[in-house]
Amino acid sequence: MNNQTGNIIVDQVAQLDFKGNAILIPKALFKDERFKSLSCEAKVLYGLMLDRMSLSMENGWLDSQNRAYILYTIDDVKDDLNCGSQKAVKLMNELDSEKGIGLIEKKRLGQGRANVIYLYNFPPKNEELY
Repeated sequence: MNNQTGNIIVDQVAQLDFKGNAILIPKALFKDERFKSLSCEAKVLYGLMLDRMSLSMENGWLDSQNRAYILYTIDDVKDDLNCGSQKAVKLMNELDSEKGIGLIEKKRLGQGRANVIYLYNFPPKNEELY
């Protein structure tokens, strides 16, 4: 790569406004030993869910217990991560409180309706995961 190309890329990156145009993924998901078993795709999915959560909070999507939630279907996962149904289900299960590491909790609303998903923050290293 020549310097001119490198400079153009650096200049473009320096001018980017990332608000709303980037997905933030907590560094702890990559650095903390407790999350080593999570696939990179599941970590990206959690970042996508965090992005949706910020929109839910802005729009006042709260349940009867005043907890913010998101709606994120398997079809959404398939579209966002360009994967098939089995992979999308596997990734959701990796994050799930019942089948996985406990970063999300799914609440079924009934046949044909999207699950409500609550996102959990993770505790400091000296505390147990959910």
